[in-house]
Amino acid sequence: MGGDRNKGSSRSVTVSFGRSSYGKGSGSTSGIKRPHTQVLSGLEQISQHRKEKEKQRKLAEQHLDDDTMRTLADMRGDGGYLDGGGGGDDDMGDGGDSGGQWVDISDRMTAEELARAVDVALTDPKYALRHYRDGRTWRNRRQRFDAQWGEHFEAMTSAYLRWRYPGPAEADKSAPDSSASPGSDLNISIATVDLYTLLTEAVIPRRDDQVTAVALVEAGYLGNSPVNPSLAISLKTLDLFKIIRQRRPSFSFEAFAKVLCDLYQKPYHRQWRIALADAFDVFLTIKGRVDAQIAEALGRQSGNWRVLNACPPCTYELEKEPELRYRVLMSVDGNNSARRVDSRFRKAGDTRHFSSDYFLDPVEVDKFKLEDIRSTGPEVPPPALFEEDKDGDVEGEGEDESAVKADLEISECVKNWKAAQSDNKKRVMDMFDETGWFASGCRHGIILWVADMVRTGEQAKYPLSIINRALEVLGDKLLIGYDIGCAFEGTIKSTTLGKKFVDSGSRCCVNAYHGYAHNYACQVKNHPNNIEGVGIEDLETMERFFSASNATAPVTRYTSKYRRRMLLDLFLKQHDRDKYSTIGLMIRNNYQQALDIIRDGKPLLDRILSESGYTKSDLDNWQKEQAQYFSTLGKEREEDIYKVAYVELLQELSEAEKAAASKTSGFLNVIPEDWDMAEGAPSYESELSRTRKLETMRRHAREKVDRLAREVMEMELKLGFTTRWDTSTPEYKETQQYIKNHQYHKALDDIQRLVVQRLFELHRLGLSGIGYRARSLLAKALQTRSKAIKNAVIRYNNAAAELDPPAQTLDWTKIAKYNFVEEFNLLRQARKDVQPGPWSDGEVREAMKLHQKIKRAGEEIVRLNVEMRRLFTSIHDEHALFAKVQQNLSDLGQYQLLGALNDFVIERRRVNRSLVSYLDEIKTFDGYTGSQDLLGLRRGTVRQSSDAVSGDLDKVEEGTADEYISDSEGEDEEEAAQRGGVIDFVAEQSLS
Repeated sequence: MGGDRNKGSSRSVTVSFGRSSYGKGSGSTSGIKRPHTQVLSGLEQISQHRKEKEKQRKLAEQHLDDDTMRTLADMRGDGGYLDGGGGGDDDMGDGGDSGGQWVDISDRMTAEELARAVDVALTDPKYALRHYRDGRTWRNRRQRFDAQWGEHFEAMTSAYLRWRYPGPAEADKSAPDSSASPGSDLNISIATVDLYTLLTEAVIPRRDDQVTAVALVEAGYLGNSPVNPSLAISLKTLDLFKIIRQRRPSFSFEAFAKVLCDLYQKPYHRQWRIALADAFDVFLTIKGRVDAQIAEALGRQSGNWRVLNACPPCTYELEKEPELRYRVLMSVDGNNSARRVDSRFRKAGDTRHFSSDYFLDPVEVDKFKLEDIRSTGPEVPPPALFEEDKDGDVEGEGEDESAVKADLEISECVKNWKAAQSDNKKRVMDMFDETGWFASGCRHGIILWVADMVRTGEQAKYPLSIINRALEVLGDKLLIGYDIGCAFEGTIKSTTLGKKFVDSGSRCCVNAYHGYAHNYACQVKNHPNNIEGVGIEDLETMERFFSASNATAPVTRYTSKYRRRMLLDLFLKQHDRDKYSTIGLMIRNNYQQALDIIRDGKPLLDRILSESGYTKSDLDNWQKEQAQYFSTLGKEREEDIYKVAYVELLQELSEAEKAAASKTSGFLNVIPEDWDMAEGAPSYESELSRTRKLETMRRHAREKVDRLAREVMEMELKLGFTTRWDTSTPEYKETQQYIKNHQYHKALDDIQRLVVQRLFELHRLGLSGIGYRARSLLAKALQTRSKAIKNAVIRYNNAAAELDPPAQTLDWTKIAKYNFVEEFNLLRQARKDVQPGPWSDGEVREAMKLHQKIKRAGEEIVRLNVEMRRLFTSIHDEHALFAKVQQNLSDLGQYQLLGALNDFVIERRRVNRSLVSYLDEIKTFDGYTGSQDLLGLRRGTVRQSSDAVSGDLDKVEEGTADEYISDSEGEDEEEAAQRGGVIDFVAEQSLS
């Protein structure tokens, strides 16, 4: 943005190096760029200009004779024709007769050497004959650019602290002295961008012991280059952009650069976006170093501190608190919106690695590939072993038949889920490197860990690596919600991680919303509503998280690996801060919801039980019976399988015997009995061909009858039958009816699958933020799905009509409006040896659901009472730590770090004050069963006296918010109003 200000002499040249500029000063090595120096277009433009001149010269020389060409060569000192073999890189690179006309530019040259080489080239009389060989790649330039920044990060961090939190000594030290007076050559005159002041140029004082980058930071600016910047962006502007990015992740560098250009009334240019992006990278690094110093001062620098303390209600366990059935409720799931195009398909030279304690290292993730950690036994879930072919037959993938049958009985409901497919089927387009990410979070929304999915789909190694880390860090008794949790628990148990998982008392389940897409047999065992100790938690944390994180996709799709992680890490930190600030509200709302469920549901349940004569124990027993019934529903006993095969053989044998009799009759009736050759009938030879065909068909039919007869006899010996069944045998009739029921169940399964898919597509069609093209595709798919449902209903009605007595038929226009997929399972007809109990009655089922709901609400209140004490105790302990560290830094005179800590403490105390107010509100609820004294002692710690902190918390509880914050923590009203106006203006700009 200030490049058009550099006008003047052409003797001093600036060479583009990466994204920075280096110039030759006038007698100074400070790397200061003069404001009135004309900037040439760089080595690439010089090289291009040279190529054009060389092309013109060759065209002109085509009409010269050999004598003239030799004369020109002698005058140039080439020793040969310019267009001959002497023009190659290898021939002209090292002395000889070239006269030194090659100027080599390499990555080993310093900035001063590079500028000096170009200056010599420009002042050489033979400039027109010089060639430039640039051996640097974009990656070399990027690496050198980053390395030069890295040399100054420590000094720039200290300078940032001095600028942001100046102490008395630093204020005197930063004042201009005689060596940095306004007219001094050490001062820096540079083009500036400041959204608050709109200044276009500034003179930055620089001491003789400072480099340019540090001097700029100490003055409140950040240059676009570490050595010789041409543009400086104010730190306040970068901080504003950081805040906007945290609140609007889709707000891009280009959008903000355009905002700045509009404010400065300048046309937009791509280089301004590049300057902003590079400066923002450096700014975040400086801010990260400041945060690291704060964490070190607070003793929070351990690798797992964030996970163990980010959500106090989950992990801040206290002494003598009630034991919970599951210590931590967490969710895991994958999402492909965070994709990034592979660098093979685009120019990329950024090889930096961004470190974040949110992301699992790919090396750690790859340790949990199924083929490496699978123990003996078949792989689970079953879709990893089988799929249905066009004929509906189940085909195993290299597994024996018994293993496939066993897996078929485990979790048939996961056929509807892509995540449950085998890993070798989870492929993605080659154009993507990171194909998304796999995330985990606690029930309060705090993110635990994420893992990048690299060139694969949602493979099992991602959740396995996260669960292994959770068992190591969080401990035992974990409840993990996953949309395929019913089958994934089997996957865990089939690996070397299985024993550790089982011994810990942990388990998996399905999420509440996704659980309704599983069959009812799965819901009875794995839905949160039916699991003891879950409370009213729905475990849909990841769906809410991905709904927010999808906004990062437009700005991370084409970035480098480093910048993608940097932006995602920025989003994760803000997301967790937001979720922490709403923990009190969530606890308050859940407590109120649980009390409402108990208050409204308990009288109704008591009335139902009183009228029916049932008891709560009966409801609990029927819940177990229902689970047992559905666990066996649809499963075929081995005896039934053999009976079905026997009846099918008998039917096939009967059909074969009829066919053989027909073929024999046809063969014998070829020649009629009144055949007379004298009357001109066809000769025997003319009928020979047709007779042989009939004989062959008759023989094949008899052979099939003989083969089927042998198979029937073998089956009878296997089953121990002494007499052969026929259509009048009772067992034959019963098995034939069982076959019809099987076809009926299969037709019902097809309808259930199609309707479930339709319900999910309807949900996606109504989501906000989805594009028009996606809406069109979903609508088209929905129309196709409706046609498929209509055809499936026709097949179902035909199968239902074959039953004895006929089953209920369905109207496809009504079936498409079903909201609860469990109704499909209740349409099933069970075998006669499994008679449904009282729970099959609709009213009893509703009573059972209400009873389960009330039980979960009671469990929720118990958990919330525990979480309230944990949260309050963590706030008390945190404030004690703040007071202690603030006093220590003040005593040591570390005013800059103290200022940074105060900023963090001010925001944290205000958030904690809000959290405590929610806890006080809960204690006033009618039905509150927790302790009035919420202060406890964290396990493994010793309580230290902290009267000042206790006084602070008392003030918060009394509502004296103004007294809780000191005068020094207040914000200047004028500055706040200015900031608010800027944010309002930026919010109205279009996003790109």
